[in-house]
Amino acid sequence: MLHNNRPKIKVPLEPIDTIIEATTAALLLALWLYVIVTYMSLPETIPTHFNYKGEVDGTGTKNIIWFLLGITTVIAIGMHVLTKFPHIHNYMVNITEENAEHNYRLSSRMLRYVNFLTLLLLAYVCYAMMQKALGNNAFTGEIMTYIMIVYAVIMPIVLIVFMLKNQKAPK
Repeated sequence: MLHNNRPKIKVPLEPIDTIIEATTAALLLALWLYVIVTYMSLPETIPTHFNYKGEVDGTGTKNIIWFLLGITTVIAIGMHVLTKFPHIHNYMVNITEENAEHNYRLSSRMLRYVNFLTLLLLAYVCYAMMQKALGNNAFTGEIMTYIMIVYAVIMPIVLIVFMLKNQKAPK
């Protein structure tokens, strides 16, 4: 669907938006610093996959950390950039001059939350791989499997409910 007729307005950030963006940027920076500081200490072969019990069932070269870090960075920056263009997001209502600011704010905020949570998850995966490689006990057991399942199932439901509940501009 073309979005040429949607209003293109700049939605000012509210304090919560600034906090989410700053926290996301700080987490990404901390991840980079952690990888840079720890990388040389890693053995040449590191865990790359864990079964549902947290046991290593796949290994690879330590260079895979850079690939994971690169993908994580591209996703985080890509989602951040996307928050700047809410007129191209998908909406369940027709966007008009009257409801544009409200819907754009909600959509951008939701994307900021998704960005933060996705970065948190990918940062944890990177951290767990490196900690296991160093012989430390990273939190990768059955509990983590359940957390991942809840994240994958509950998050989309929460996002859909959030969008449905907040579609119309306040009167």
